[in-house]
Amino acid sequence: MIWGQCRPISILAAVTLAVALAGCGSGRLREERETRINVYPDSYRTDLVAALHTYVSDPTHIRDAYVSDPAIRPIGTQNRYAACVRFNARNSDGRYIGSKDALAVFVAGRFDQFVDPSTGPADPSSQANPVKELCSQAEYKRFPELEAMTRR
Repeated sequence: MIWGQCRPISILAAVTLAVALAGCGSGRLREERETRINVYPDSYRTDLVAALHTYVSDPTHIRDAYVSDPAIRPIGTQNRYAACVRFNARNSDGRYIGSKDALAVFVAGRFDQFVDPSTGPADPSSQANPVKELCSQAEYKRFPELEAMTRR
């Protein structure tokens, strides 16, 4: 009789313990994955030049190019290394479009994607633009490699 009454409680205790341990393990696994993904991008300038070659309509004669050092920043729900890039490129008509900011996101030490300010909300009063918000305090440095780009 006692055995039959204790069995459901012991099963419940075992399940509770397994769920608690699984929660602890997944947190550790997440931290390990974040550590592997968030590697400082040593060659970020070279990666950015290559990426911007296809990102802009006309990669020649870019003016006023600046970049910030990569830093861990909140990108969506995750933290990633990101660098702010500012430049003035020409459009397909050959006219300069004005200074543009973009946020370059890095994963596992390599360039992954640009977050463009135009992808922000259509209504500026609804929420702050993530690129403007993240890059407003960036310390920009000249980026002559970008200004020296040519067509391939």
